[in-house]
Amino acid sequence: MFASTLIEELAKRQGHIVTINTFNYGATGVLAMVQADYITIVESTGYGLYDNQNIPVESIQSAFFPA
Repeated sequence: MFASTLIEELAKRQGHIVTINTFNYGATGVLAMVQADYITIVESTGYGLYDNQNIPVESIQSAFFPA
């Protein structure tokens, strides 16, 4: 029901740090890409080491953008 609103809000914040919580997973990283059915977050642990996480939009329970 609110998926389209969530996608619009996330698209406005591409390139920013985000924390996404799902039922059994939490990810913090740079919001790299927003599509109609999933988002991509790039998690970084230092220089040159990163991990892309594709998260389905329907599994997102909350999103937090730290100040």
